Amino acid sequence: MKEAAAIIGVGQTQYRRRHQDLNTAELVRQAAMAALNDAGLGLDDIGLIVGGVAPDALAGINHLDMHAIPRPGIPYFRVNTGGATGSSALLAALSWIHAGRCKAVLVVAVERMGHATTAARIFNSIFDPIYEKDISMSTISMVALRATLLMQKYGYTLEHWAGLAARNSAASQLNDTLEHPRLFTAAEVLKSKFLAWPIHSLEACPTNEGACAVVVTAASMVGRRNAAWILGARGLSDTYAMGDRMHRPEGSLVDLLTLRRSAQAAYSDAGITDPLKELDVVEIQAPFASSEAMAYPSLGLCQASDGVAFTERAIEQKAGISINPSGGPQASNPVSATALIRIAECAQQVRGLAGRRQVDGARKAIATGQGGATQFSTAVILSNEKP
Repeated sequence: MKEAAAIIGVGQTQYRRRHQDLNTAELVRQAAMAALNDAGLGLDDIGLIVGGVAPDALAGINHLDMHAIPRPGIPYFRVNTGGATGSSALLAALSWIHAGRCKAVLVVAVERMGHATTAARIFNSIFDPIYEKDISMSTISMVALRATLLMQKYGYTLEHWAGLAARNSAASQLNDTLEHPRLFTAAEVLKSKFLAWPIHSLEACPTNEGACAVVVTAASMVGRRNAAWILGARGLSDTYAMGDRMHRPEGSLVDLLTLRRSAQAAYSDAGITDPLKELDVVEIQAPFASSEAMAYPSLGLCQASDGVAFTERAIEQKAGISINPSGGPQASNPVSATALIRIAECAQQVRGLAGRRQVDGARKAIATGQGGATQFSTAVILSNEKP
């Protein structure tokens, strides 16, 4: 049987539009040392370092990670799955622990896209070069396409997207990792300009930089430390061509098939049969409000046919589970780190260390990751109780 694993240390920098006072290595060191200090470990206790860094071109720096993350004498490798990079890095760390290769892993994810002018071009180059390039598919138009499909199929409205965005902005005001959290109402979202109908500018995530780190150890190293036990951690990838996912019987473009299957596998590992009743917190990697609503059925929080009613309860914070108490990616979305941030936030919730954004009685939580054109998906379930 593989040994249980837990997160025993979390470190985060401030997330802001641009870090002009700190270079990449300094950001990494700040997050990593905070995580190690939280865990009560030193670098000599670490058997592996995993770096989470999305495409170099987002930061405009070649081999960004090699300038900042590796340490001589400790095995190191890099992971990149777009927006799911941070959570994929955690899954890679777990594979080493479960294989018995080491007892403690430092996972670090860092983003510097605030310094680059290439980010938009990179985001707009992730689509199929044969069939999708000619219709000018972009990240924004991809989100708009899916939001439109949700509205046509299930009856969502612009007010639903605006309500979720406003709720997330209100939650972000309690998040001390954000330098300047945005605050706006649903009415202000609806008055903001359209990026691509039906996506308003205030619904879209901001550009942010920063670093996040966690220390993951085997159960034998946890001792009496305050731990977030990993009950389940799964990930899947899908075809990246949007057309291949439009109408397939196992799951259409708005069904998030890989997220659904990742969550189902993680629930099975964790022994969870009713996530809405058994989970207390969910941090969803959804940089747009419509993306968040699209994830609810995939996570088993509701049926797709009941998504509108569940979304309305979520807007009023009456869904039966705390959704994105940090404000989520709509408040801060440093691409390389954002999925690891979701895990870090859930770890702090179940450890009771989330500060002003702490959810009372949080015992179990799930964090998701979504990358590329949502072809990469992860689900990680954390608990304050050892499995």
